Amino acid sequence: MRFLTCFLLLLSFYVSAYSDNEIDAQFSMIATSEPVSLDDMVTGWDGDYQKGELAYANLSWEVGFAKSIEINGDTFGKVRVSRGYRIYYYLKFDQDTADYYRAQEQGLALTENKKLDLEVKHFESPSISLSYSSPDFQLSSAGVKYQFELAGHVYQPGHLQFGEIKGVAYSPSADDFSATLDYRYDQFKLPWLEDEQNYEVDKGIGYSFDAGLSAEFDSWLASIEISDMLARFHWQDAGVTVACLQTFAGVGAVCDSTGGNGRSDQKEIVETIPVSYSGLIRNKKMDISIHGYQHDRYYRVGIEKGQQTALGRFALFLYHPRLVGASWQTDYFNIQFGADTLEFSQARNIQMNMGVNWHW
Repeated sequence: MRFLTCFLLLLSFYVSAYSDNEIDAQFSMIATSEPVSLDDMVTGWDGDYQKGELAYANLSWEVGFAKSIEINGDTFGKVRVSRGYRIYYYLKFDQDTADYYRAQEQGLALTENKKLDLEVKHFESPSISLSYSSPDFQLSSAGVKYQFELAGHVYQPGHLQFGEIKGVAYSPSADDFSATLDYRYDQFKLPWLEDEQNYEVDKGIGYSFDAGLSAEFDSWLASIEISDMLARFHWQDAGVTVACLQTFAGVGAVCDSTGGNGRSDQKEIVETIPVSYSGLIRNKKMDISIHGYQHDRYYRVGIEKGQQTALGRFALFLYHPRLVGASWQTDYFNIQFGADTLEFSQARNIQMNMGVNWHW
């Protein structure tokens, strides 16, 4: 990983002796939880509860170096190399599964049988990224200016939690269930099998790609970005547990017998994560834009209004579902924060972006 970092930095210096330089640092976070607050999702479902189907968090921070490529007075875009760290977490489940987990956490009785259907994807990893941003170009005489960006990311993930649970929970007791388990991990964290051993798991290797395209015409700007294309994460010796767990044999039972039946071992695994899509349409004269973002089942849409001042650009934004916030951007730094409540311990939606840069 260190060798690759040094190689990419040397490559960026070699690209052109005639270029503008930039050093930047960035942090971004998006986090959402439908059934309970983000705090309760981590510490226990003992707060306000509503039906939901997912929890999602994507955090990253990085330091980068960029060079604008100029040869004989012509601009050929910008190359950027960065080193960072990423935490990704995506949990999706049936609404019945959320009801069951809530009842189990609170010691409540189930009023009816509940479907168990849950999938988790989680990893933490350092990263190295290389990106290229093109200069503006035109494809016709219509006056539309285009720009594209391509990026590749290499990961060395350590911590991993991937798995699926499917089955049924029986009323009235939340302790009665029948479920299959397919679980890949570096640390065993399921409460049902507390005596399960942990394995020594070496760091894996992963990669993903991003692509973006923008079009500008008169006072209008439109852009779309696709992230985590072809994402793959490989571990040579991850812990793997495949089991069928049953405490009660009722209608729809998925196991042949009551009890625990399964096997744990170390195996080679390959995991994936969903692609993310984001886009915007902006009127530059009015500084009003419409934003959209989608990651598998999670989505958001919203509107932003900005105002240029002597101290930089200030903006307010409102997103659905339930996110309101503000941003401040100058030539040297930017900060953006949004949430669904000022009582952060009860927040279900949070978005934060911060960055600083230095040009010479």
